[in-house]
Amino acid sequence: DDPNKRKLAYRHRIIGQKYSQGLHNFLDQDMIKLWDELYHLTDSYTDGWLSSAQAFLEQQNINVLVTSGSLIPSLVKCLLFRLDRLIVYSSWEVGKHQCFSWIKEQYLSVQFCVIGDGMEECNAAQAMKWPFIRIDPHPHRFPGLTMKTLNCYQEVVY
Repeated sequence: DDPNKRKLAYRHRIIGQKYSQGLHNFLDQDMIKLWDELYHLTDSYTDGWLSSAQAFLEQQNINVLVTSGSLIPSLVKCLLFRLDRLIVYSSWEVGKHQCFSWIKEQYLSVQFCVIGDGMEECNAAQAMKWPFIRIDPHPHRFPGLTMKTLNCYQEVVY
């Protein structure tokens, strides 16, 4: 009903504001040190996947994450993995294709490329006529994407 929708919208606005402020505004120095150590251990375990992905994303103008998980836990993961400059959509209830359609409507003059490991995003990218780059999650490595590689994928489509 409408009152519950307003409450939910209010909660999401507050959570969005906190997300945009980052974890440094909520954690004390000891927790930030622990968080840094955990981040570096995770990055090391994944052969630099986090730092590689972050470096790649910094080269882009707009970065959107569409997750099949629910929104709030996904925002927390982005904060913990230092990917908090991403715009996050949850396809939990509507599916990837619908999210991609909303994103295309919001960013009219942007060229898109989908990077993922699942069939749902592959099929949605195909339906949108966007390039799709498959990531192999098993070796825990970022696929070594460069702007040159991304531009090659986009030249084929755009």
